Amino acid sequence: MTPSSDPSPARYTLIPRVLVIATHADELLLIRRAAHKKLWPGIVNAPGGHVEAGEDPLQAAQRELWEETGVDAATLVLRGLLTTDSPQAGTGVLVFVYRATVQDTQLRASDEGTPLWLPRAQLHTVPTLPDFPALLSLTLDQHAFFYALKTRTPDGEEHLRLRLSAENGEMGHREESQGGDGL
Repeated sequence: MTPSSDPSPARYTLIPRVLVIATHADELLLIRRAAHKKLWPGIVNAPGGHVEAGEDPLQAAQRELWEETGVDAATLVLRGLLTTDSPQAGTGVLVFVYRATVQDTQLRASDEGTPLWLPRAQLHTVPTLPDFPALLSLTLDQHAFFYALKTRTPDGEEHLRLRLSAENGEMGHREESQGGDGL
């Protein structure tokens, strides 16, 4: 078989992004997306964004956290990877999910939205993306590194396939269909 320069229709290009789930005591650092944002205006999510040319995902996580909230992370630990389709044909998104602990709780708003500290027990009181509670639980409550693939069924229901790594490096497998309840 001769290699071809044409990509297979089953392959796509991944856009690297980061998501930073930051905590201080029992509170979550979240951002309410600005009303003028094209995607998810008014939705509450963790800080994050694109990995820019010339930076690695860790640098992107540090930069996005600072740009969107004015907070520096005391620690940032890569907890998992999420792959999902993008609205653009032939592309997907690879999200590097980090856990951060912060000491400084002073927040600064940005063009992205308004940052806020929210007790974790009150997460259900704010509008979030359907997969956010599951990602939060995977990041904060599981010790295993996770790999997640998010797809949509034809009727729009999200489907999350998970692989959790064990301490010995073996991978487990779990599939979940989710609405807004998470895992």
